[in-house]
Amino acid sequence: MKETLTIATFNFQNTYHLYQTLKDKTDCYSFIKFIMENDIDILGTQETTLRNLQLCTPILKEYGYQIYGTGRIKRLGNIYPVSLANETNSIIFKKDLGKGISTVKIPWLGTVLPRIITRADFGEIVFLNTHLDNMNNKVKAKQLLFIKQMIRTLVNENKKIILTGDFNMTLKNKNFKEFIQSLNLLGIKRVEANENSCRGINFGPLDHIFIPKDFEVEEIKQPKISISDHKPIIVKVKAK
Repeated sequence: MKETLTIATFNFQNTYHLYQTLKDKTDCYSFIKFIMENDIDILGTQETTLRNLQLCTPILKEYGYQIYGTGRIKRLGNIYPVSLANETNSIIFKKDLGKGISTVKIPWLGTVLPRIITRADFGEIVFLNTHLDNMNNKVKAKQLLFIKQMIRTLVNENKKIILTGDFNMTLKNKNFKEFIQSLNLLGIKRVEANENSCRGINFGPLDHIFIPKDFEVEEIKQPKISISDHKPIIVKVKAK
């Protein structure tokens, strides 16, 4: 694993078009440009549909990136209009990094659509990417508990955890505060990126990155990009 890593999370928003229009392709080229200009090593995305992921894949592969994302709805995932909601929590990373990829379903009953975690193994580092429910607080609490238990198991296996995602919770949320404290006890800290990360949300970020406590943060960026209502978070870290 490289000593210095550039990690990012980005809710690359669905565009909900019936056809692959010019706008879809323009958005994908802007997304690719964002990855290349910031020289990102590992990126977790949310809300990206399989269709948009497939548009980006050939070009990113040419530039040395591996892309993994499995839709949260399997059997009917390619049928319109289900395909428009078939979000991937994709992980995009430089090809020489990845060791293994998997997808895990997290609790979602009580809401409309399943939620997932995508996991990538990079030797001793495990990268987790997710997108939690946006409405039901009881379901969110169950999802946080599931993630915490998953991370505790990995920490006991001497893994270093990086967690990214759109948690649909700000720092004012009681359950999320407790989650942050729990991860601190497990040796994992939240990156202090505290700007509003979503248009229309003026009381803090919904998107978050967690890293091992022994990782040193060298730089944090939250650029505004027109292809989404979210800002990405980019953090350069140095593994001690």
